[in-house]
Amino acid sequence: MTLPFKAVAVDMDGTFLDDRKQFNHEQFDQLLTEFEKRGVHFIVASGRPYVRLKQDFAGFADRMDFVTLNGSRLIIKGKEAASYPLARQDVLDFITEVQAKYGKMATMVFEKDIAYLHSEIDKDERDFLAYFAGNSAVVDDWNDMPKSDIYQITFNMDSSKAPEIEKAFNKKHINQISAFASATFAIDVNVKGVSKGSGLERLLKKMGMSGDDLIAFGDGGNDIPMLDFAKYSYAMANGMDKVKKHAKFVAPANTENGVFRVLQKYLDEDK
Repeated sequence: MTLPFKAVAVDMDGTFLDDRKQFNHEQFDQLLTEFEKRGVHFIVASGRPYVRLKQDFAGFADRMDFVTLNGSRLIIKGKEAASYPLARQDVLDFITEVQAKYGKMATMVFEKDIAYLHSEIDKDERDFLAYFAGNSAVVDDWNDMPKSDIYQITFNMDSSKAPEIEKAFNKKHINQISAFASATFAIDVNVKGVSKGSGLERLLKKMGMSGDDLIAFGDGGNDIPMLDFAKYSYAMANGMDKVKKHAKFVAPANTENGVFRVLQKYLDEDK
């Protein structure tokens, strides 16, 4: 048989990475090589920025494609293919409104190659979020950020509030946003219409493919759009219950090397 897909998309935390936020590099090299022989694209679809993902996949990044910041930036073999920033004033307004209602919390604002955190938040919280940025800096005032494109806001708060804060902002503002529960205590905010699903659709279109050519793996709320988009969709056994409702299959947990096991099974059958 031949593989039923031409592209693979994987989330990172809770999906491709184990609970130590690691993956087996030797095994991945073998897997990637087999996909390259078959002309299959390997895509990382993540809320993480490209600067962080290049570190995560050092030695592999130029052999891969990326849907970064939940679809806000698309990268094909190291070159930017498209980007979808937020309006700067919307970012400043949104942070003010969310923190006025829910209190001060660690917040991260992503520009192209750097993320900013506020100095008023406890250093331990800042350091926790800074890991996901790959490159970060601290500001005393959000207005001090360089006036470059902003692609994402991440709030370290109860992710069940994501629909609530999205609805409240969109009710008052002309420009619309989307808010995703990316983890139990993380909400990612992007421009309306941007998601991992839309990012993959746009990326694959540039390659002459569609969702019918895609196998995708995810565990969190921000993975739902890509699981809905992919013909072959896998929720991780450790994933949120609501995510499993949007997947056709369940993969073994990230702690059990679930993504590798499913993909290797497809390769073993392709003999």
